[in-house]
Amino acid sequence: MMRALIVDDERLARRGVVLRLRKFRDIEIVGECTDGLSAVEKILELSPDVVFLDIQMPGMDGFEVLRGLPRDKMPGVIFLTAYEQHALRAFEVHALDYLLKPIDDERFTAAVEHARRLGDSASRLRTTERILQMLGRDEEKYLSRFIVRTGSRIHIVPVEDTDWIRAAGDYTELHVRGRTHLLRETMNSLEQRLDPAKFLRIHRSRIVRTGCIVELCPIDNREYLIRLIDGSQHRSSRTYADRLDEWLIRGKAQ
Repeated sequence: MMRALIVDDERLARRGVVLRLRKFRDIEIVGECTDGLSAVEKILELSPDVVFLDIQMPGMDGFEVLRGLPRDKMPGVIFLTAYEQHALRAFEVHALDYLLKPIDDERFTAAVEHARRLGDSASRLRTTERILQMLGRDEEKYLSRFIVRTGSRIHIVPVEDTDWIRAAGDYTELHVRGRTHLLRETMNSLEQRLDPAKFLRIHRSRIVRTGCIVELCPIDNREYLIRLIDGSQHRSSRTYADRLDEWLIRGKAQ
């Protein structure tokens, strides 16, 4: 069973995709989103196999939705667009599926069949790389903001406001200027998306922003007690001692 999420700010457009998908018995519609922020949340929460994603939406558009996702959470994507045909060359060059509005039934079926063929992880990875190339992410870019939900509200948290991060199972806790936000992402995934010049992993359960470090007190066995600008203290582990040593050496060289 393939799980699909529909993202479009136009109700009639979403309805058109729903009606067409009902013809496919092996596809389950797991949700609908009307904006980019909720789309990011739903993708992280539900891990759909394929997302029918509108490009032109107010606020956060379809491209920004994809930029806000970790690589390992990137779903199969079928873009929905009203772009003129000549503006779609980038999609064709990168072999990405798109549906031009108004949607043609035959073209819709072909896109679904293509999505079915992306079921294995290798095919998904190749498609993810094509999407990132089209978005101009051939070289790794780093997060500039976190998108977190608190109750019914969605918060945009600038990365540079984050003091430190703690592991919390499949989640992470962002400690931001005295406030705590829960993010649905693992430490390993998050570490890969943070700028290593600004964030330092000192323990399997801790990442600190280097600009917040005010004191290091040696303990033993290459371990430190690290005090941050917010007054919190964090013990580093030998596992990450090399990273801390490199950071200290870079600081002396500057």
